[in-house]
Amino acid sequence: MKTYIKTTALVFSAVFLAGCSLGSSSSDGGFFRSDDAGKSFAHKVKIDEKTAIGSVDVLSLAVNYQNGSEVYIGTKSNGIFKTTDSGDSWQAVKFSPSAVMKVYAIAINPTNPAAVYIAAIVDGRGKILKTTDSSATWKEIYTEPSSGSFILTLAIDSAGSGKIFGGTTEGQIIFSDNGGDSWQNLYKAQGAVLKIAIDSMNSNLAYFAVSQGELLRTKDGGKNFENLKENNKLNGQQQFGSPVAIASDPYKTNWIYAGTTTGLFRSKNSGDDWESVKVLNIPKENAIRGIAINPQNSDEIIYGAAQAFYKSVDGGQSWATTQFNGNRTLEVVAYNRQNPGVIYVGMNKR
Repeated sequence: MKTYIKTTALVFSAVFLAGCSLGSSSSDGGFFRSDDAGKSFAHKVKIDEKTAIGSVDVLSLAVNYQNGSEVYIGTKSNGIFKTTDSGDSWQAVKFSPSAVMKVYAIAINPTNPAAVYIAAIVDGRGKILKTTDSSATWKEIYTEPSSGSFILTLAIDSAGSGKIFGGTTEGQIIFSDNGGDSWQNLYKAQGAVLKIAIDSMNSNLAYFAVSQGELLRTKDGGKNFENLKENNKLNGQQQFGSPVAIASDPYKTNWIYAGTTTGLFRSKNSGDDWESVKVLNIPKENAIRGIAINPQNSDEIIYGAAQAFYKSVDGGQSWATTQFNGNRTLEVVAYNRQNPGVIYVGMNKR
């Protein structure tokens, strides 16, 4: 039986906010926006004149495919926030009666952006919730069997087929082909499933980054899985490392990027062969977290590592950098699809 949860897109009560900024005492967290293609970033954290989200830790960020000004962020301990003006102002989505605090993943239906999915800890249990009215009301569509396991990642087909993949801390890869109405257990990985990327033009092709160093691939919608590292698909890359972040090219089919503990890698043939993309940072010291590719230009790549933002406009041959002050890490980066000169960043304290 599905559980229906009523939400109200209002700021939390003054008792919950307890001051001018949510989270810890520092204010280098929350959400940043660039209006000049990544050359500079502004801290966009205002809820109202007295309240801001400048110290929340962002675990997930999703941008409306059809309206790049609408953004959701999921936080480590403060639930979900939503903006409809690119971060100039925010609203906190309050869940009642259930308590939604930690939000690991957010996925927006590309063809129907009123439908949004979140993977969160709800009353201590890992669950997936769905709204079909832009966060006014939510219903529970999946739950983990016990309080010890959580859903860490979600990925939705960009063509709007209703196909959704999810991954758990226990290594389970789950799948729905009907928008979350029902689910299948597809595969058990050797570690936690950290990230999932679906090919931009082929929803049967998907990749899974696993905590124990696996990089899994399915080419048939989850009927069969293969570990690309075991099958010698890394073209002799002995230092490929463990994947931390993966992203498919939104413009070119079969192109996939992997940020690992040793570098940034790219495949142009769905993971059969890989090439190393030279980066400026030392991934062994500061792992590459968020990766995104310009939806209108595959030569433009952005990523975050520690307190620095990196951008290449020539396919990774050279990079420009932007420093972020503070101690938090760039956890996620994303483009406004309608205006890729607008870039969003979510910060997290690791």
